[in-house]
Amino acid sequence: MRVMLINPSLPVYLRVPSLPLGLISIASYLKHYGHEVVLVEKSVQNVDIEAELKKFRPEVVGISAISYTASIDGLKITEKVHEICPGVPVVWGGVAPSSLPELYLREGKMDFLSLGEGEVTWKEFLDEWKGGRDFSTVKGLAYLKNGEYVCTPIRPVADLTKFPELDWSFVEPQKYFSSFFHCTKMVYLHASKGCPGACTFCSNKQFHQGRNRCRDPKHVMHDIEYLVGKCGANGIYFSDEQFMPNRAIRNELLGLIVESGLDFVWGCQMRLGVLREEDIDDMYKAGCRWILFGIETGSQEMIRKIKKGTDLRLAKPTIDYCEKIGMTVQATFIIGFPGETAEDIKKTVDLALSLPASLPVLNILTPLPNSEIYFHEVETNPDFHEPRSIEEIAKQEMLMTDTARVNLSNVPKKDLYVVHYYFQWKDFIGKDSVNDDSFGIVKKLARDTFNRIFKHGLKGFLFGTYRSVKQFATVFFYSHFFPLTKKKYGLK
Repeated sequence: MRVMLINPSLPVYLRVPSLPLGLISIASYLKHYGHEVVLVEKSVQNVDIEAELKKFRPEVVGISAISYTASIDGLKITEKVHEICPGVPVVWGGVAPSSLPELYLREGKMDFLSLGEGEVTWKEFLDEWKGGRDFSTVKGLAYLKNGEYVCTPIRPVADLTKFPELDWSFVEPQKYFSSFFHCTKMVYLHASKGCPGACTFCSNKQFHQGRNRCRDPKHVMHDIEYLVGKCGANGIYFSDEQFMPNRAIRNELLGLIVESGLDFVWGCQMRLGVLREEDIDDMYKAGCRWILFGIETGSQEMIRKIKKGTDLRLAKPTIDYCEKIGMTVQATFIIGFPGETAEDIKKTVDLALSLPASLPVLNILTPLPNSEIYFHEVETNPDFHEPRSIEEIAKQEMLMTDTARVNLSNVPKKDLYVVHYYFQWKDFIGKDSVNDDSFGIVKKLARDTFNRIFKHGLKGFLFGTYRSVKQFATVFFYSHFFPLTKKKYGLK
């Protein structure tokens, strides 16, 4: 069958180039089974979707929404498909519709939703579309039948080693290059999927069913050889929720990287307690130059409440060692957890200030759909309601880490803002360097953002500049005009 997969566009000021890895994987899987597939990419280029539809004449159209913000353009595309290709089913997938499937189906005018990982679901859906169309037999599918919401049984997550290699002919990787720590042509890639954690604030355990699965290291190495050797990338960011926690499989990939002799750097996201010093050494030898640790809180009691399951005593020695051998460390925290007190937040601040991490980040909690906190608040909190529209949650997502949609903590909302923006200001004026560049890390990222905005024309540049200036003013206001609040949390 002729299948068109579409990656919607984002607003210019949010348009961070990121390879549509999920769509590439689905396209490669369907092509492996004999389907004719094209991938239309709107996130990094302007595309006439009407012309693409008329040219390819798809029999099925798929739209990916890895974010609620991307859903806005996805809705426009859906209307265009129904207008140009009547009778052609539109199937949505991705994290956003998987978290709120009935809302999406009733408002979005798509025909089906593929819930969770889509490769096998898509293959079985196409088999049924060509055949008897008994979609009740396809696991991981949602749709409306005579106005009634239907959701088939959850599909167990797949063994990623059984998937074919990614087919890079579907995209032009050079269009996704961006600057990052220690590199100027970075692209995202994944070596594994999912996280075995049970954190109450995270929706990942629903999407990936609380499991981590690694890809075949040889397949990952094939991707690296193509992206670095053929396309000229000099940096890889493994976007895994937790980078290959299986030590034996991780070491196999590290060995392949070293043997390849390719000149590139890379980074990843890790969990405290997974890596020993010798593991960090092995990763450094294989080119790892940055790691993000999601620490979340400085209160061991809050660690218990949010089911993080980590030992905070590991934070300082782990980050000390990474920084000592030359790795850039990002340490991320969250404030505003349900029932969190000023004392809990003070412990988080104290830990964040004590760590030698190049970039400590304190975000404000927003309950994510499909997370344990979200379900609890919907059931018990009269001030908390589920989003009434896709547009509503898209607007919330754009401000997700900077604003408190609803304050679930036991401290004033103002306190959350002062602590959050203080660390943004601290990062901005920081003297840490990357590659001996005296430009502070956050200044470098801000510069890269302006360069990206400027590429999208005068209108995009003006609007992006307005948002950036407004953000800077907000950061400066909260970080400078509340001395008593800063003193309360030990902020200088």
